[in-house]
Amino acid sequence: MARIKVELPEYFSVRHYKSMTEYEHLDELGKIVQTVVATTEHTEEEVLTWKVTDMVKVFKGIAGLFQDVGSEFYPVFEFKGIQYGFQPISKMTLGEWMDLDRRLEDPMENIEEILAILYRPITKHKFDDRIWKATSYIKRLVGKSDDLFKLYDLEEYDTETREWRTDIFQDLPIEYALGALSFFLQFGLHLQRDLLQSSPTTTEEMKKLMTSQINQALQSLDSSDGSTYYETWIQEES
Repeated sequence: MARIKVELPEYFSVRHYKSMTEYEHLDELGKIVQTVVATTEHTEEEVLTWKVTDMVKVFKGIAGLFQDVGSEFYPVFEFKGIQYGFQPISKMTLGEWMDLDRRLEDPMENIEEILAILYRPITKHKFDDRIWKATSYIKRLVGKSDDLFKLYDLEEYDTETREWRTDIFQDLPIEYALGALSFFLQFGLHLQRDLLQSSPTTTEEMKKLMTSQINQALQSLDSSDGSTYYETWIQEES
C-alpha cells in the first residue's frame, strides 16, 4: 500500500469549524473521520481506505491544532494584507445592529457573516509605534481594547463589501471569531443591563432578578476559556 502523505493546515479556521459542526450527529468514529476530511482536504472515500494506525497519527496532529485554539479578543488585526478593526456597539448604526441581530439567532451557522459586520477595513489610524505580533498567516496589534478603539476609523458599512468580507473570513483563525463573539456578548449583556435599569415598564423586583442573572452571565464570560462557544470531540489520550 502506498505511503500516505498528509499536509495539515497551519491553523484551525472558521471554514474547518463549520465543516465539522455539520457532523455532530455522528458517532465518535464518524466524527473523527469527518474531522480528518475537514482539515486535510482528503475525501471521505480516501480516508476510509487508510489503515487505522495511519488515521490515528493524522488525528493526533489535528488534535494539536485544537489545543492551540484560544478565545482572546483582538480589536485590530491584519489578514491577507488588509488591516481590520472591530466596530464596538457604541459606534454601530441602526442598520448594522439590525443585520447583526438577525444573524445572532444562529451565531455558529452565521459566524463569518457576524465577523464581516463586527470587523471592517481600517481607513485611517494613529498606530504610530504600536507593537504588532505576527505569525506566518496573521498579524495583530497589541494593546487594550478601549485604547485601540480610539486609534482608528473604519470603512463605511454596506452590504456589498460585507458579502466580500464574509468569503475572506471563512479562512480566519477560529480563535479570532471566538474572541470577538465573547467580547461582543459581554458588551451586549452590559447594554442589556443598562437598558433594563432605565425601563419604565419593569418592576423593581423584576429588575433586581434580571440584573442578577445578567451579572452571573457576565461573570461566566469573564472566566470562560472559550469552550462555551464550541465543542470538540478530542479528548486526552488514554
